Amino acid sequence: MGQRKNRPFTVLLMGVTGAGKSTFASLASGKKLVIGDDLDPCTQDPEAVSFELDGHPIVLIDTPGFDDSMRNDVEILRDVAKWMDDQGMLKNQTIDGLILLHPVTRNYVSSKEKRRTQLLEKIMGEGAYKRIAIATTMWGSLDSDYAAMLESDLTKKGNRLGENGLWGDFRVHGASVKRHDNTRDSAHNIIRKIISRSKEAEKETQRQRDKAKRNTIFLGPLFWQQLVDDLEEDIADLRSDLLYHRNEEPEVHFSRSVDLKVQQNWREWEAEKQVLEKRIDRFEMQRKKLQTVVFWATKAGKFWAAQMRLLCKLWG
Repeated sequence: MGQRKNRPFTVLLMGVTGAGKSTFASLASGKKLVIGDDLDPCTQDPEAVSFELDGHPIVLIDTPGFDDSMRNDVEILRDVAKWMDDQGMLKNQTIDGLILLHPVTRNYVSSKEKRRTQLLEKIMGEGAYKRIAIATTMWGSLDSDYAAMLESDLTKKGNRLGENGLWGDFRVHGASVKRHDNTRDSAHNIIRKIISRSKEAEKETQRQRDKAKRNTIFLGPLFWQQLVDDLEEDIADLRSDLLYHRNEEPEVHFSRSVDLKVQQNWREWEAEKQVLEKRIDRFEMQRKKLQTVVFWATKAGKFWAAQMRLLCKLWG
């Protein structure tokens, strides 16, 4: 990795829509970002904010939220990768850590969230888990004891059945869990943890650093295959939605009715059907392109940066 010199500590902020990523970046940097809400996310493209903490230059990258109604997780990762490439961040290893924000108010774990966590595990690799900070947010929205119980369920390393919570594997391999109380001090303390872990990694031997590089962000055929698997599940869900929608087709075709309301209902049904069909076609195209990446990632064993550039090229 070489000496850092004046290179900033660069940290990705990720999480579901409404987790408080933009608020976190605004608090930490002292700079104003547009803040959205659960229903109207404002961060459609990644945005970087720069500031200093304890004499260290810091760059926080605020990313679009997962659970976006218009984009799947693969498309969000693609957009982040393309933005990083445009900013020159894929030329060298420059990501020092990941802060994963999660509201404790989300007291359920969907199958999609489990898949997303598995994807992040493959993105980072066990060697980089120490550079992950899981920051739980929205503590003021729930009774503190109840919120603490939910947090424990998410981060537990193993229960009486031997099962980990959603982020149990992260914790087992060194990820830290921090409560973010929506203050600047809290945000800074979480970032300090990332800085500390990054400095520790830089003190390793060259052999260990090379190994860490191979286990860092966006690397390896397992990661790409996970994307393919996730897309296939999304496609299956969409096909199920389309089948249900077709069964709801209005009994009277608009061309056989003079009733304006009947005509409008049929047009709305047809428009929604076309949206579903187009999304399926788009996802199928993405799946085929990703399968190409899986092949070349397996064959060539290239570092993650080269693979991300390939992903950007495939999507154009």
